[in-house]
Amino acid sequence: MKLVGLSCGRKNGNSEAFLKAALMGAEEFGVQSEIIRAMDLKVLPCTGCHVCRKTGKCAKDDVDWILEQTMLGDAGIIVSAPVYHLRVNSYLLCISEKMNHLFGRKPNLFERRRMGAAISVGGSGYDGWTSLGLTTIALFIQHFSTLVDQIQINHCADKGAALTPDNEWAIERCKQLGRNMAKALSIPPEEVTYMGEDTPLFCPVCHCNVFYIEHGLPEIACPTCQVHGTVSFENGKYKIVWNEDDIKNPRFSTTKEHHHMEWLARHKTEELPQIETPETQAKIKMYNAFGKFIKPPKKAKC
Repeated sequence: MKLVGLSCGRKNGNSEAFLKAALMGAEEFGVQSEIIRAMDLKVLPCTGCHVCRKTGKCAKDDVDWILEQTMLGDAGIIVSAPVYHLRVNSYLLCISEKMNHLFGRKPNLFERRRMGAAISVGGSGYDGWTSLGLTTIALFIQHFSTLVDQIQINHCADKGAALTPDNEWAIERCKQLGRNMAKALSIPPEEVTYMGEDTPLFCPVCHCNVFYIEHGLPEIACPTCQVHGTVSFENGKYKIVWNEDDIKNPRFSTTKEHHHMEWLARHKTEELPQIETPETQAKIKMYNAFGKFIKPPKKAKC
C-alpha cells in the first residue's frame, strides 16, 4: 500500500508538519509514503494557451508531473494546504486548474476508486476566515478520489506552531487521518465510507458545509459537488433531504463529466460561427486595440 502526500505550503511549515503526522500514522500500518513539495517545483497558473490540447501536456512547468503522481497513479493521496485568504493558497489552485487535459488518460478516473484525504490549515479561523479551505481542496481531490477523511485546523499561523502544546490535538488528529487512510487502502473501494467528523449539515459527497441557492429556497446545492437537497426546519433543527441520484452521480462523476463535455462541444458549434462573423471580428479588433497598459518601472542594473 502506498500514500502520496501533496504539500502545498512552506518547506517544513505547519501544513507540511500536519501532512507528515498523517503519513506517520499511515506508516504504523505498513503503508509506504512519499511527499511532493509543490513549493520546491515550478508551478505556474494556466494561461489558456490551449497547447495542452494539441500536445497532451503543459510544458511550461512541473504541474503535469505532479498530476501524474497524484491523479493518474493508484496510490492514496493526502493533500495538505495552507489558507492565506479564505481559501487554499495559489499553489494548489494552479495545480487544480491544469487538470482538464489529463482526464482522458485514465478511463475510469471519475469512478474515484482512489482514496483521498484533505488537511487545511489556517492562521485564524474565526468569523469564517478559513471557510473555503476544505471546499477548495475538494475541487481538486473530488475529481479522482473518494474522500476518506478531512480536517480544518485553525489558529496555527507562525512557522512551528503545529508542534506546540496547543496543537498536540491536531497532530494526533492528523495521525488518525493517516490511520483511516491506511484502513481504507486495505479494503475494496466500494466498501469505503467517510471516517471523519461531520457538522450538523453537510454535503454527503465532499462533507463540506458551504451551500448555495440555485433556484430558490427550500432547494439548496453543494457548489463543489452539485448535489441538490431540500432544506426544512423541524423541531428547532434544520434538516436536508438530499437527491439520491445526485449522490450517486455528483459533478465529478463519469456521467456528469460526459454531460459536461457534450455540452461544451455543442456550445462550440453555436459559438464559433458567431465569432467568425465580420461584425464580431470587427469588435474583436477594436477591443484588442483598446486600453493603456502599465507595468512597473524597470529596475536599474547594478
